[in-house]
Amino acid sequence: MKKEIGKRTVVDIRQVWSRESEFSNWLISPDGLELLAKDMEIQIENPEREVYGTNFPCDIIGNLVGDEKHHVAIENQFGKTNHEHLAKLITYAATHKAMTGIWIAEEAADDHRQVIDWLNQNTSNTIAFYLVELRAYSINGSPPAPMLDIVCKPNVSMKQDNAPISDAEKRRNEWRLAFWEDIHQELKTTQLPFNLQKPGTDHWSSISVGRSNFYISMLLIPKNQAIGIEVVIKTPWKDSAFKQLRTQASEIHSELGLDLDWRPMLEKISARILLTEKLDPSQETNRRKVCEWFKLWTPKIYNSFQHRIKELEEPE
Repeated sequence: MKKEIGKRTVVDIRQVWSRESEFSNWLISPDGLELLAKDMEIQIENPEREVYGTNFPCDIIGNLVGDEKHHVAIENQFGKTNHEHLAKLITYAATHKAMTGIWIAEEAADDHRQVIDWLNQNTSNTIAFYLVELRAYSINGSPPAPMLDIVCKPNVSMKQDNAPISDAEKRRNEWRLAFWEDIHQELKTTQLPFNLQKPGTDHWSSISVGRSNFYISMLLIPKNQAIGIEVVIKTPWKDSAFKQLRTQASEIHSELGLDLDWRPMLEKISARILLTEKLDPSQETNRRKVCEWFKLWTPKIYNSFQHRIKELEEPE
């Protein structure tokens, strides 16, 4: 039997969104944030539209999931990239002290590709710029599906080479980056209920649960010869949220088949619910076991908490 294969056709962006502002409004919706997470491996929370720095409003400002100090500035443009929008991107990134700048357009001019590459090559390892082309497709008459095609992005390894850090810190960052790449690759061998952030050089890798100021982090803790997964509650009403989840602890433990470590951390800005495993990630012989442990437990923790977090009632 011949397998039927659909035909992909290009859809004019203006048939989906008539103006740039409509696209920007859609991009901060759950579907838009999902597109950023899937196509760019960048998960954003607390997105806001038309945020003023000093004199000019930025299309979108948000922060990376799990890092409220890491601001992300997004400049959207229909048509081919031009100098005006390049200037806007740099201005917004500077005035909002953004660590990530994203420029989305229908077509990237070669000159502007060179500019974004140059910025990535000549800025610190904490700064990242992306140039992305926006497209939309239909398959056999289906509703249009948008896609973000990354044209320029930072080379994390190269930025580490340029960073003014000690050799020991450089080696540690390289180790973490390579380890997260292996862990993410292992996780992607199965169908995941969540999207992954781009691998980085921190000791954590955070996952969005679909509600701002709540997230799940995978942890590498070589100083304790351990690894872990934690549910982080960082909302202003964290004490209430923690108590609501704590009342479901028995049910959660039954689902998981083990007990978690519940840490209300009343004097801190965040509460945490933690699963740890005494498995030293610094031992190369444990590398495969570490990857398999995260593959097993991260989806389980996510599935147990994601819907419960979405159902939490914020106090009046």
